[in-house]
Amino acid sequence: MRDRLDGLWRDEELATVCVLEFVLGLSDRQAAEAVRCRVDFKYGLAMELDDPGFHHNVLADFRDRLTEGGPRRPPPRPRPGPPEGGRPGTRAHHTAHRLRPGPGRSP
Repeated sequence: MRDRLDGLWRDEELATVCVLEFVLGLSDRQAAEAVRCRVDFKYGLAMELDDPGFHHNVLADFRDRLTEGGPRRPPPRPRPGPPEGGRPGTRAHHTAHRLRPGPGRSP
């Protein structure tokens, strides 16, 4: 049984366990036991059937890490800025085109 995070469990997997824990009204111990024993949990987490799971303290450590600084994520990609030398493009012409009645249609 794993008793520390040590990179063995991805944030997405632990977050999934936390969501299942909340939805099913389980304690940390019950959720960790479900990960060890229940086939539906193992299937949902894409685990091998013989995976030993983790100690229930791993969930508390994960939640503490989330409240301290958030999950490990890559930095966000920069948003594209306006084109060189001008205003950002708009989609107004597309919207106006959709609002005008087409041929053979009445307003």
